[in-house]
Amino acid sequence: MPEEIHDPMEYIWERVPKTKEGLIHYLAGDIPYLYRNGFVDTVKYTYQQWKEAFNDVLQPDGSYLVNKDKFLSLRKYRYAGPVFQPFDPAKVREGEWSDQELKKLYDRSIKPSSSVEENVFWNSVKMLKNQGFAQNGNLLVNKAVKSQLAYLIERFPSPRRRLEKEVSRIREERDAQLREAIKNRDTSLFVTGKGASEVKRDEFKKMESTASVKSALDNSQPTGETLDIKSLRKPKGKIKG
Repeated sequence: MPEEIHDPMEYIWERVPKTKEGLIHYLAGDIPYLYRNGFVDTVKYTYQQWKEAFNDVLQPDGSYLVNKDKFLSLRKYRYAGPVFQPFDPAKVREGEWSDQELKKLYDRSIKPSSSVEENVFWNSVKMLKNQGFAQNGNLLVNKAVKSQLAYLIERFPSPRRRLEKEVSRIREERDAQLREAIKNRDTSLFVTGKGASEVKRDEFKKMESTASVKSALDNSQPTGETLDIKSLRKPKGKIKG
């Protein structure tokens, strides 16, 4: 049976590397890294609030030693909402876009995906129109405009987008493992019996996603699957804040 997780923070604690004293040793750069890459609910908490949560475990060398009680107390900061597929500017509809439509695009897709302020977005729209990407007073979206939009988002990604891209990477790896397992099963020359087949089928089911992921480009609000942050890759060495 799959492991039942009652508290994701307990689950993460059990799997994070620790010192011989049983403490998590965070370097100075780990604190901004966790904030910028989706561990923290950045809508509810500022970076300053997140950083100050570690003041009581700050060490003379600028690092942090965190015991289990302290780690679990950080539960309230953790983002535990749904994780969607990353917004893909290449899939934006080509053609005329009115300012009203652009406003919806910004609110539903660009703002959650980047740190681009709304005034910066509208300045970019104005610049593109002045460069000739306009028709009937509307922004005329083509591949060149979508390329500029993609640049803005990738240049200034939001913590949520970083998380979405990392989760997307994990999903792709999982799907690749599933395809390889199915390939190996289908190319096998041996029949191992009904019992073993049922076990293998159950393993495939565990690997498959059980919730649909809807594009953020839809006119309606997207829905997606809720995933834990425990699979995030953490870079080695110091990270400058």
